[in-house]
Formats: sequence, C-alpha cells, structure tokens
Amino acid sequence: MTLPALVLAALLQSGAGLMPDPDRPSPFPTSDSEADIAAKVAELRAFFGSSERDTRNTVATAQQRALIERLEARHAARLAGIWVDNARGWNVVVRLTGAAPEADETHPGADGPQRVHYITGAAMTEAEMTRRLHEQRDWLRAQLPDLFGYSLDVKTGELEVELRDTPANRATAAALRDHLQVQLGYPVRLRWYPATTRRNPP
Repeated sequence: MTLPALVLAALLQSGAGLMPDPDRPSPFPTSDSEADIAAKVAELRAFFGSSERDTRNTVATAQQRALIERLEARHAARLAGIWVDNARGWNVVVRLTGAAPEADETHPGADGPQRVHYITGAAMTEAEMTRRLHEQRDWLRAQLPDLFGYSLDVKTGELEVELRDTPANRATAAALRDHLQVQLGYPVRLRWYPATTRRNPP
C-alpha cells in the first residue's frame, strides 16, 4: 500500500471516530449525489496526492459506514443483525424480525453502487438477544470455567459457545447447551477447539 493510501486509511479511521482530525478533510461526501461524490474525491486527491482508485475506495467505505448507521437507526425496532458482504461489490445485509417485507435498495457510491439486501423472519432483535445473554453470562461462566469464548452470530440468530475438546467439556456441554437455549429463547451451537488450544499466546 502506498503512503497516500495509508494516510487515507488513517483518515477513514479518524473520520469514523468521535474526534475526527480537524486539520484533514472528512472522507464523507455531503450527499450521495454524483456531484458531491466527485467533489469529495477531488478534494481528497488534492489534499493527499492519492490515486483515483484509492480515493474512491476510501470515500465508498465512508459512504458504507454512513449507510449502515442510517439503516441501524431506521430499523432499530426490528433489527436482528446487520453486516457487510463486499466480496462482490459494496453490499450491506440487514436481517429483520417479523414477516413484513422490505424492498432491497441501491444507493450511489464512489466505487460503484451500494446495495442493501434484506432478510426477514428473524424471531428476535439483536438488542433483545444481547440483553438475554447478559442475564445468563455469569451462569454460563460458572458452569463452564474452561469456556474459551462466546459470541452472537447475527447472521443466523444463534449464540456460538467455544470450548476446548476435553472429556470434561464433552460430558456436560450438551446438557448445558439445552438448558441455555431454554433460558435464552434462541439456538445455541457449540464450537470445539483442540484440547491444547490456548486462549492467548504463551
């Protein structure tokens, strides 16, 4: 990565934070109009001396972050999960509770269209899943002192519990999982690691 590209990456990090650098231009265009996007790209290129490609990528990433914030606010009451899938183009996936449909969206972007795809039918919002998990956190840790980790998978609506593959954990994990699923009200899956796995490097 060239120096201007590194500077642009740092700019994007500061622009997403609570205290953006007042001595550098913001990576966020005034709007998603073609004119405002072009003006922002020109402004950043003139300031940093960066390439067209690097600058458009930076502005597109800023646009995607702003889009995610707007989607989170708009769908807060139904939001079961939101994530980025940029393997092919610029894509945000939004998972919502309930059966009410939501039409996919396409927004202008500095590096191609920014698309939003909706998945409906989730049983519970991410906020509610997190609240219930917080209530069970101490119990979970007490029952599994060798717990390797756990996390919500907003793509599937499951809690993933990570364990070392030891006889002791194998003997109790299934029953604990079943109990935890009842308490949480949503699925729990187990992910096994080799017994020799360390939580942190030695």
